[in-house]
Amino acid sequence: MGLPEKFISCDWGTSNFRLRLVDSHSLTVLSEISSNMGIKKCYQLYKQQDEQSQQAFFADYLLAQLGKLDVDEADSGYIVASGMLSSSIGMQELEYCELPIAFNGEDLKSEKIGIGNCINLLLISGARTNSDVMRGEEIQAIGLSDYLPEQEKGILLLPGTHSKHVQFDTGHFIDFTTYMTGELFEMLGKHSILSTSLDQVEWSPSFKDVFVKGVKKGVANQQMASFFSIRANSLIHKTPSKENYYYLSGLLIGAELGYLKYRSETVYLAVTGIQNQLYQLALKCFLPLDRIVCLEPQLIETALLVGQRKILEKHVK
Repeated sequence: MGLPEKFISCDWGTSNFRLRLVDSHSLTVLSEISSNMGIKKCYQLYKQQDEQSQQAFFADYLLAQLGKLDVDEADSGYIVASGMLSSSIGMQELEYCELPIAFNGEDLKSEKIGIGNCINLLLISGARTNSDVMRGEEIQAIGLSDYLPEQEKGILLLPGTHSKHVQFDTGHFIDFTTYMTGELFEMLGKHSILSTSLDQVEWSPSFKDVFVKGVKKGVANQQMASFFSIRANSLIHKTPSKENYYYLSGLLIGAELGYLKYRSETVYLAVTGIQNQLYQLALKCFLPLDRIVCLEPQLIETALLVGQRKILEKHVK
């Protein structure tokens, strides 16, 4: 049968929805729509009605969005869906695939579901260990695996609201740990006593020293004793709130990364934007440069599409 000329990428997270028509070979995005209709919100709407089944309700939303994507009927043959659509609050729950999983994604569980007229929805499971779970990041990791050494050990860092540190060895992802760094930063910054001492401003190199100071405290596991110092320093020393903002960021990122000083593997950083700058700076505080590999932004931006294409290739051979 062979890989179709185009496929539709569905990236449906807890808070956001994105649908893209993609050229299968170049991975060029031909058209795109997005919204804040995340899985959680859509599930709440489903629960408020009793006319449709859960699968039908989500399928109808997908079809409605597909109509906005401006695709020809010939282009709408496959929708490849990763993320929360295969969760208990999504369209249909798929069991997590237990690690290890191969770089090519062949171990992941998937199910093909027909929706609408001749449209195949390829639903992809998440991955788990005995103590952790993820849905969506495993596809990004699979997409980035072409740039990881197949015959070595390493750790792939995927920073975010819930950062994932994925360990790999000889062509397989073998373990991972989730760090709630981004969510904790938001909670402390907006809903704790520290909120009045923080001011979010655009990153500037002038904040490097205070950020690094926070990183070193976090790496040394001193963050619990350092959080309230932000408030105290504001009151006693009138420390600027914009400096406090990056000090708190350094504390949390340092606490997330600190265990790496006890490891020997090369660390592969996969994140774009300001987080790329901050995580690079943090890693360079305590790791030798030859243990840090920063993946190019373009590779990271297309990683999900590469991973989805790998899964699609398995189904159209």
